[in-house]
Amino acid sequence: MIAVVSCSHYPDDERIYHKEIKTLAEKKYNINYFTLSDSDQDLSDNYINHINYSSVKHSVKEYTNLVELEIRKTSAKVIHIHEPELFSLAVNIKKLTGAKIIYDVHEDYVSMIYTFSKWNKYVRYLKSKHWLLKEKFFLKHVDEVIIASSTIVNSDFKIQGFSPVLLENFPLSTFVNNIDISHKIKNSLIYHGNMGPERGITELIESMVHVVKNIPDAKLSLIGGFRTNEYKYEVNRKIDKLGIGKHINLKNHILHQDIWRYLAKHSVGIIPFNENLLTSTNTPTKLFEFMASGCQLVVPSLKPITKYDFKAAKFFKSGDILDLSDMIIKSLENIDQNGIKYNSNKIRSDYNWEKNSYKLIDLYHRILK
Repeated sequence: MIAVVSCSHYPDDERIYHKEIKTLAEKKYNINYFTLSDSDQDLSDNYINHINYSSVKHSVKEYTNLVELEIRKTSAKVIHIHEPELFSLAVNIKKLTGAKIIYDVHEDYVSMIYTFSKWNKYVRYLKSKHWLLKEKFFLKHVDEVIIASSTIVNSDFKIQGFSPVLLENFPLSTFVNNIDISHKIKNSLIYHGNMGPERGITELIESMVHVVKNIPDAKLSLIGGFRTNEYKYEVNRKIDKLGIGKHINLKNHILHQDIWRYLAKHSVGIIPFNENLLTSTNTPTKLFEFMASGCQLVVPSLKPITKYDFKAAKFFKSGDILDLSDMIIKSLENIDQNGIKYNSNKIRSDYNWEKNSYKLIDLYHRILK
C-alpha cells in the first residue's frame, strides 16, 4: 500500500493524480490518495482509494492528524508527500511504521518566500533561512526526492546526499489531438492557472485595452482560481474601470480533464508572467499545454521558458504592457500553422509524460525492493 498525500492541490491535479497516481495504478500499486479541498469529486478507481477531507471543515493541522490516523490503520510502505506542510506527518508515520518517505518538490520554496512575502528584505532573508533549516532537518528522514524542474534546489539536495529524480510537468500524449485551426474561435485568447499579481494578470488585462482598439472582436478567457480574495476584487475592479468586461471572460478552476476542450477552441495561449524570483526559476506547465492544443504562443523572454524548443511564438518583455499588447496583436494577425504543427509534434516526440514516467516506476521499484 502507498499513501499519497496532498494538502493544497486540487484532487484532480495534473501532476499528482493524472500523471503520477494513474501511472502507479497502471502498474497495479494500491494507493490511498489523501486530499484536503472543498471538492466533492471522488477519484477512486481500480487500485486508487481517494479520501478527501473538507477544507471548509478542517485546518491543515486537523487534516494531518486525521490522515495519520488513517495511515496507521494500513500497512503503508511508502508515504509520498507533495507539500512542506506535510513534513511532520511523514516523519511521524516513518517513526511509527518504518514507511519510506518520498518528497515530491513542485516549487522552489525559497523563491516563493521572496516572491510572495510582504515583509521587508531582512525578514524575508530570515524566513528563507529558517525554512531551509527546517527542510534540511526533514531531509534526514527522507528516502527519495522528486523535483518538477532542474532549477529547484532549495537546501541543495545534492549536498544533502540526494540524486533527485527529475519529473518535468510535460503533458500526457493522450491529450494531444489532431489540430484543426479552422475550428478555433477567431481572435480568441486564453490564460489558465493560478491568478496573482506576480503572474502578470493585471498587466494582461490592461494590455487588452490596446488590443481591442486594433482588433475589436478580441476576447480573453481567464480560467483559474485567485491566490487571494483581495486580488480577485482588484482584478474585477480593474476590468470594470477599464470598461472591457465584454472582452474578458472570467472562469473559476476547471477540472484538468476538461480544460483541454477550452484550450482546443482558443487561438492564442498567453503566459503574461512578470519577472520575479519565482517566474525566473520555474517553467510553467501551460507552455506545453498550449503547444499540445495548437495555440499560438505569447510568452515572456524568461530563461525557464526560452530554454525549450518551440515555434509559433511572440516574445515580450515582462511587465511591459505595450510590448505585451503588440505581441498579442501580431500573434492574432499572423497564424503560423507550420509552427503550430511543429509544436504539436514536439510534444509527441519529446515533451510528454510517457517518455519520462519510467523514472517514477524505477524509483518505486528501488524503494520497495
